[in-house]
Amino acid sequence: MHLVEQMTSFDNISDCENDISNFSKETNAAFWIEDSNGRMIYPDEASMETSTASADYTVTFDEDESFIDMQPSGETTTNFYPFTLKNGTAYALAVQTDLFVVQQATKVLLSILPYVILMIFLLSLLCAWLYTRYITRPIVRLSKISKQMAELDFSGQCGTGREDELGCLAQNLNSLSASLSTALNDLQTANQQLKTDIEKEQELERQRVDFFSAASHELKTPLTILKGHLAGMLNGVCGYENHIEYMERSLAVVDRMEKLVKELLYVSKAEGTQKSEYKTINFAEIFRVQIATVTDLLEEKEQCLEANIPTRLYCEVEQAQMERAIQNILVNATHYSPSGELIRISLSETHGTIRSEIENTGVRVPDDSIPHLFEAFYRADTSRNRNTGGSGLGLYIVGKIMEMHQAKYGISNTNNGVLFWFELPCRQTIDNSI
Repeated sequence: MHLVEQMTSFDNISDCENDISNFSKETNAAFWIEDSNGRMIYPDEASMETSTASADYTVTFDEDESFIDMQPSGETTTNFYPFTLKNGTAYALAVQTDLFVVQQATKVLLSILPYVILMIFLLSLLCAWLYTRYITRPIVRLSKISKQMAELDFSGQCGTGREDELGCLAQNLNSLSASLSTALNDLQTANQQLKTDIEKEQELERQRVDFFSAASHELKTPLTILKGHLAGMLNGVCGYENHIEYMERSLAVVDRMEKLVKELLYVSKAEGTQKSEYKTINFAEIFRVQIATVTDLLEEKEQCLEANIPTRLYCEVEQAQMERAIQNILVNATHYSPSGELIRISLSETHGTIRSEIENTGVRVPDDSIPHLFEAFYRADTSRNRNTGGSGLGLYIVGKIMEMHQAKYGISNTNNGVLFWFELPCRQTIDNSI
């Protein structure tokens, strides 16, 4: 069509020869020109007889038609394009094209078409799988995290790199996981604390039951003795004629009961909620005062005392409680040491800690009894303790007082006897040893 437009600008056919020849070479097609009567005027008919002998066709065209198609004959096809020269003469440009190459290309395309369709199908499946993975991967991840959360595992975290609805959902799941994890940890801590408190309360209740059971047993024995003495004297039982002797025995029993009741009241008060008054005092002076209270016992049993106590050693304690603890320790040391033995007392301060040691010689505690010495009414040697008039609460009270002052304490056997020690943190120390 472009060639036809160029030819309309010429005055005669001879001017078009160069353009037609060049176009024929470029397109590898045969060209000729016919007039309105169907007679070939370019090139001449003699030169075209050979090339067109195999083509059987009839030409009809109208000047008003811009394109005339002919049915192909053999392996060529011919198209006619009417045009009018500048001088007004009408012609038709015939173009004959070889269809062999087109047919061969068509056959090749038809032969590879199934493979192309298969490749396109497989490529479509691959693209669909990749796209599905891209779309569903965050959903699968969210599903996995939510399943872990359902099993109370909050260690997983969702990726929050996306900014769409899935990214928002991932952020919400992370926030929910953190909140649930914190709440679960708090609940576990509270449950553990509650369990500890319940176990502690059960232990305290057991200790109370054991304590009052032991106290009842301790009171039952002197009451039975006292009742026997009184019944014997009132009924004139043989052997109870000397009322004064049995009245003295009964009085001793009452004294023991009174001492035991006082101990019980003291323990009850110590385990109560009364307010303790701590103040800084000269701890060494407490030792000296309590040593003076057991001087008569030492002289009675002809025991020697060796004390190494500084002049001043200040510490913050509850004075009445600490005096009671030191008194019980000294009395125990005096009672349970044989006559003529030695009692050593030392008091010192090192690096802000007061340490005291009280050793009574000539006696030894069975190793299996040492862990139980601070239990209420426990006696390592029952017969000996009964004779000394002990209530079985002395060391129990000492242990309670030491725990109240957050002190470390203990009893151990030495080469010479039994050693009681305790370590007490102090606020201020002024040590002028002599």
